[in-house]
Amino acid sequence: MTVFRRGPGMALIALCVLLAARAASMALLPLTDATEGRYAQVSQEMVATGDWVTPRIWMEEAHLPFLGKPPLFFWAAAGAMKIFGANEFAARLPSLLAAVALLALLFSVMRRYGDAGSGLLSIMVTASCGFFVAVGGSVAVDMLFSACVAGSLLAYFAFVSEPERRIRRRWSLLVFLLLALGFLTKGPVAVALFGLPVLIWTVRWRGWAQLRDHRWVAGTLLFLALVVPWFALCEMRNPGFLKYFFVNENLLRFVTHDYGDAYGGGHLYPRGSALLMFVAAAAPWSLWGIWLAFRGGPKGRPGNLADRQVEFLFFGFAAGVLFWCLARQLLFTYVLPMLPLFAAWLALVTRNETARKRMLAATTALAAAMAVVSVVCVPLMRNTSTTREIVREAVRLADGGKSGEPLVFERKTPYSALFYARGWVMPHPKEKLEASLRRCVGHGRSVLVVVGSGRKKELKGLAPGCWSELAVAGEWVLGRVIVSEGGPR
Repeated sequence: MTVFRRGPGMALIALCVLLAARAASMALLPLTDATEGRYAQVSQEMVATGDWVTPRIWMEEAHLPFLGKPPLFFWAAAGAMKIFGANEFAARLPSLLAAVALLALLFSVMRRYGDAGSGLLSIMVTASCGFFVAVGGSVAVDMLFSACVAGSLLAYFAFVSEPERRIRRRWSLLVFLLLALGFLTKGPVAVALFGLPVLIWTVRWRGWAQLRDHRWVAGTLLFLALVVPWFALCEMRNPGFLKYFFVNENLLRFVTHDYGDAYGGGHLYPRGSALLMFVAAAAPWSLWGIWLAFRGGPKGRPGNLADRQVEFLFFGFAAGVLFWCLARQLLFTYVLPMLPLFAAWLALVTRNETARKRMLAATTALAAAMAVVSVVCVPLMRNTSTTREIVREAVRLADGGKSGEPLVFERKTPYSALFYARGWVMPHPKEKLEASLRRCVGHGRSVLVVVGSGRKKELKGLAPGCWSELAVAGEWVLGRVIVSEGGPR
């Protein structure tokens, strides 16, 4: 049956334009704080120090090991920086490549094992979710992690759908490979988000016999060969890492609020909040999915295999959402791995040809609109929640930092400033401006100081005449403070 007589070409063009526009905005938009600035700075330090084992981050006034997450994303971003330089595009490139790889795998699996048209519809539904596009061009581990987790479930979907044993075993190896990469991105939660829906589906359909076709020996060896070396080496260089990572970060965070978080991360939400987050992340298509669910599901699904496929995809995203519903320490991006599985499920259960044509047209229009927004938003966001522009002003006024004047941010040094002014900006703990200025005594007669535009009142405590305003960029004000041996005067 020909599902779409027209529209696929325009949909693919819109998708390509969207990805190109997102790539352009990645290069033009500054890093935002705190997540983008933090992860970009970790990757930048990896390149600068040459230490590819222990990720490091400026916290308080020390350069500390960043052991809250495994290093795969940092390796990828640092590798991109080695090629393209330490800039926004390089820092964001791993996320974009992961998004493209995930869409390619989703299209390939659903085109081969779903029904006619489900491959294209799946990727268009996924790409037309604004949340997916936003994260796919940001400095965050979540898109790479999603590609690994959703990719492993899609590979397992292909494994249980493929009739030929030789090809099934290839898909099995891909499952183990992606689980290993997911483990190196975020830890054991990758295995949990994969194992929970697979277990539920296997029990539901009594699919134990199929497990014999897995490449258990080769797959396990592949997993261990990729995962164990870094964890062992990191523990050798940072004693106590394994205990903190596996106990605090991956166990206690689910049972207690005060789990000893050394870096800050998830925010505290009521249990069950992940469901609302997923509905928002999958918008507008989550509304269509809810309508189908209340309607009673698809009618007249042909054949046992189709039933099993639909339920596997349903368990794939529903079990993941349920998993995060049990946690209170959450970030919005945690539900991202479920989006492609939801899109594939939606493509299969929407079997009416007219409805599919309308969905394809709607996703094409949404992709085109988001491409326009990706370009239009660039001048609107250049000075928002970032220190890039004010650092550029400081560089211009201080001759690239050669004047010898330290650069200091009032209260706390943002991560993006550490990225844009590495080696020049003075990192310090959260403290009063006077304390920060005292650190600069002996580094020159004057200090370049950046304060938030709403916090200029903090300057009133300085001696009259020691402060002069130089530039304003976005929410930041740059000035020069005259200092003496006793501090600012």
